[in-house]
Amino acid sequence: MITLYGIEWSRAKYALFTLAELGLDFQHVRINPFEKEKYAPEYLKLNPLAQVPTLVDGDLVLTEAIAINFYLSRKYGAGKLWADRLEDEAQIYKWSLFAVTQMETACVDLILHRKVLDAKVRNPDIVQAAEKKLMKPLEVLNNHLAGKDFLAANKFTVADINMAGVLSYALGGGFDFSPYHEVARYLDAILSRPAYKKAGIIPHT
Repeated sequence: MITLYGIEWSRAKYALFTLAELGLDFQHVRINPFEKEKYAPEYLKLNPLAQVPTLVDGDLVLTEAIAINFYLSRKYGAGKLWADRLEDEAQIYKWSLFAVTQMETACVDLILHRKVLDAKVRNPDIVQAAEKKLMKPLEVLNNHLAGKDFLAANKFTVADINMAGVLSYALGGGFDFSPYHEVARYLDAILSRPAYKKAGIIPHT
């Protein structure tokens, strides 16, 4: 039995989306990263950094959201969320890593400082810096998506799950995607998939 630790609005939502797309049975243990439960001794044995998500599948204990999604897609999603050609596989890695290295921090900053944090500690300078940081990566992504429905392999893959998961934080943080028409179209389509709703992911807006 697969067990996933993490709450729906955390980075665990990437894996929840993947598990729903694959139709896998799993146990969901809701660990809130803002609460003391992440420091429970039994959880620290699985994730010494007290972070989420964590996946347990048999003897495998795996942390890091993107690694979890790669594992699930390769083990259980052959022909569905993964690619057959090495060249397409490389594109899955590329766009997933592009999402987390070029955009995730800024996207999370937006939702934290516009919605999640107490109003007294929200910092408009961080919001402004995050929006500026997103401009160039979104321009690159927008150009790539012109005439395309998906990021890689001409089909829906785990790269789309990872990208949409990252961008959903910016959406929840009130970011205006309208100047990036292709990204806006793409994100709306991915987040409208039945599996996203089935996963029980807390709405991004």
